[in-house]
Amino acid sequence: MGLSCKKAIEDKKEDLVLDAMTNGRWYVYSFVDAGQDITASFSPYEFQFYRDGKVSGLSSTGEVKGTWDGDPNAMTISASFPEAGDPVKKLNALWKVVDNSWDYVKAQTTVDGSARQLYLKKK
Repeated sequence: MGLSCKKAIEDKKEDLVLDAMTNGRWYVYSFVDAGQDITASFSPYEFQFYRDGKVSGLSSTGEVKGTWDGDPNAMTISASFPEAGDPVKKLNALWKVVDNSWDYVKAQTTVDGSARQLYLKKK
């Protein structure tokens, strides 16, 4: 396979990730931090991902702005909400995608020695 063909495949994968993430709003279906289920603390929030790398955490009390990036080859998604408090700041990490489809993403990471599991679903 030539280099240009490989690049075209990588670009197509990236487009698919962008399409899946930016089409619709997402919510935290499950979040476990160091064995503790804190899903309920995310219930006020919906997340809108944008193609330009921005993400908004939306709730009835306002918007928390951040950035995101997806790497389809490494199967990772990073998120950063620099001004967020709990619980949204718990999303600040490089997440390894362990399962996904068009309308859900399951990912995990370790922050300060604590394992975290995230399950996002599309509304």
